[in-house]
Amino acid sequence: MSLTAPFTGQLLLPDKAMTSGTSPVLSADGQAIAHVQWHVWSLHSRFEILGPRGDVLAAGGTQGWTGRQLTVRTPDGRTVVDIKFGLWRPINGAAITLGSGRTLGVRQTSIWSDRNFEFSVGGRPVGRITPTTGALSFRPDSYSFVLDSPVLTALEAISLAQALRAAVRTMRASSS
Repeated sequence: MSLTAPFTGQLLLPDKAMTSGTSPVLSADGQAIAHVQWHVWSLHSRFEILGPRGDVLAAGGTQGWTGRQLTVRTPDGRTVVDIKFGLWRPINGAAITLGSGRTLGVRQTSIWSDRNFEFSVGGRPVGRITPTTGALSFRPDSYSFVLDSPVLTALEAISLAQALRAAVRTMRASSS
């Protein structure tokens, strides 16, 4: 599977394993296609997306002292995903721009959960993220990302899911 080709289907993104600080990204058939490496001890939320052999495909993290912008870039500096979170409604007010310049809309689809998202292009739904575990589990941010239209590459989808995961964790931490 090419992570840089347009993608339709399902990606499974389990939450990080506490012992290793990494989490696999799985195809619908359970094959590991990438990994996410977390950097939990940095001031800003940072992560790397690793290929199946451990090579760095992209890295991202929050920027600025407010942390309201998160950019994911390839090792040579090309932007994969750039998200500017809204001020009053961080997720629903977010502006998402892909490296190609295409913009996506995002909407949090549940008022009870901060783990359900729907994505659209030009107002047309193209994909969604839903949780695969309960909110009170040890790995609450395990996600399923389903893309119905080939508007994202798998690398863009992984980057977007990881960016939203980081944003949700930041929001949780600031509200507690």
